[in-house]
Amino acid sequence: MVANPEADVAYGVLTFSDGSSVKAATVCVAGTDYRAWATPIANGKAIANVDQYDAHQHQLTYDTNWR
Repeated sequence: MVANPEADVAYGVLTFSDGSSVKAATVCVAGTDYRAWATPIANGKAIANVDQYDAHQHQLTYDTNWR
């Protein structure tokens, strides 16, 4: 999964339907203004929700439109 976050997003967290989760930091793609965070999704995993946070660990978004 690749996300193109707003300027204040420091990282994203994918939570899967089995309760496990992965966290990915937002980075700037070298030589561009493009910012993204990305994480692999293993075969058989289903996304339950995607959350994005700022540098102070405040939740900025909560998206369940993955079912």
